[in-house]
Amino acid sequence: MNLLQVAKTFATEDMALAYWIMTRWPKGVRCLGCDNPKVWAITTKGKTGRKCHLFECAECGLHFSATTGTLFHDSHLPLTKWFAAIALMVESKKGISANQVARHIGCSYKTAWYLCHRIRNAMSETDEPKLGGPGVVVEIDETFIGGKKFRKGVKAGKDAKITVLGMAERGGRTYLKTIENTKALSIRPILDARLDPNTERVVTDSHATYTYTIPPEKHETTSHKQELRDDGFITGTRTIESAFSLFKRGIIGSYHKMSRDHIDSYLSEFSWRFDRRHLQPQLFDLALHNLAERKPLTFKRLTQQIF
Repeated sequence: MNLLQVAKTFATEDMALAYWIMTRWPKGVRCLGCDNPKVWAITTKGKTGRKCHLFECAECGLHFSATTGTLFHDSHLPLTKWFAAIALMVESKKGISANQVARHIGCSYKTAWYLCHRIRNAMSETDEPKLGGPGVVVEIDETFIGGKKFRKGVKAGKDAKITVLGMAERGGRTYLKTIENTKALSIRPILDARLDPNTERVVTDSHATYTYTIPPEKHETTSHKQELRDDGFITGTRTIESAFSLFKRGIIGSYHKMSRDHIDSYLSEFSWRFDRRHLQPQLFDLALHNLAERKPLTFKRLTQQIF
């Protein structure tokens, strides 16, 4: 469902609310306290004087809204604006900045930033199954995010770069994660946790670290210089390089600068969207379903690493 379809389908707040209720409770609304199926729909006024739709449990008397206990929790934005922001984020192949979202839906930058991070939380994996398996080829590589430090010298620029480890199944899923450095001590725990030991083959570049972290009988190394000289492009780790390239295009074209504190959230968003690139019509509903399943993300918890 693209932005135009969202605008036509959810022209009013009541239409958006009805769709959200159906998404969250496909078998009917149930009490969040006692799980009783008998609830009453009531209408009252909120703190701002606006009409507020609530549910009242016939058993325990609990009052709750359709957004209580989800990533929508405690949001004062209309659902129509939420739905527009979701459509923008899932359809933007190279990402979309909070400033751009703020201009599209008409809100402040701070509100849009918080909104985008809650949607970004929904655009991430929760169970994170291992990559690879019997008959599957996995590509592993690393890249560096960041630019030069003005008047600080070459070494300061290199030290300021953020190292990202990437894993990708050929024709399948990807995994992107920041690491401290490219030493075996940083890479080995991620490979142990995320790489299926029954993977048929693991393809990497000629970085020496992978010699000590991947079983030699499954390890295949490639030389990027040789590939560029012979073929004109990288062939051995093309899948993960494509994911890296897309993420960097997003930084240059959309975000321009990215905080180290939240870069893993952006990596999860890009990986989630990249893995579902062939499910474009379903992305809106997939993200909306995750928004119903995830726990609330408070602004304090989101920013506690910074402030």
